[in-house]
Amino acid sequence: MEKKVLVVDDEASLRRMVAFGLMQRGYDTELCENGMRGLQALEAYKKQNMPLDCAIVDIRLPDINGLKLLKTIKSSYPRVPVVIITGHKTERAAEEAKAADGYLEKPFDMDDLAKLLEKMPKAEAQDSITPQPPAGHSYSAYVLVTLDPAANRMDVYRKLNLAENMIFCDVLRGEDLMVLVQAESPEKVATVIDEQIKTVPGVTGVATLNVDTPVVADNVVDIIALVDKALGPDKAHLRNRFILSLFDFLDLLRVR
Repeated sequence: MEKKVLVVDDEASLRRMVAFGLMQRGYDTELCENGMRGLQALEAYKKQNMPLDCAIVDIRLPDINGLKLLKTIKSSYPRVPVVIITGHKTERAAEEAKAADGYLEKPFDMDDLAKLLEKMPKAEAQDSITPQPPAGHSYSAYVLVTLDPAANRMDVYRKLNLAENMIFCDVLRGEDLMVLVQAESPEKVATVIDEQIKTVPGVTGVATLNVDTPVVADNVVDIIALVDKALGPDKAHLRNRFILSLFDFLDLLRVR
């Protein structure tokens, strides 16, 4: 069986180079142009009990900070080794990447990458491992954040974007922000929302859509149904605003 490697990098030329170089060395690659696609691929492997030998992650991604993605993988997919790659060498980046199983600076030689991959432990499918408690699964929530009109949106954005468990945050049309939260349990997701979003000065309200995995904008009917179920009749006035904001948010992730 070919070894499987996930490559998460927004540079098409680098993805092609890595895919071709690893193919010559007996690896099969799955290529993702941003962090959200990478998370979706990881969750798909986990659900299908498919082994993944390594994830190669760039630090600078268009939608998610690569070091945040590293933390998410180590928390939610602990059996997947991670190699961090970067074209922006700094001492801080190298220090923060120590949690990874490997670190390479661009441009790198494919032989150096191959040597790193050879050192990785043999991949195992989830169903061949002793079952773990449900907390090993990751849970997500899309949070529509309403701000006081007098609040400084960029200040709120910066605080949310740097907080733990915030995978991605962006400013939407109007006065709203949308945040993607991910944690190891629904209870932890709720705690993050209560303690790290609602307490930020300038935040006047939140509406939450809890999902098992991050969603994509392609499935319109399912997303609308999820929002209707999450908000219920008591928050019907938020329905259209939440749906439009969520699609704006998902489109931002797709095109970045």
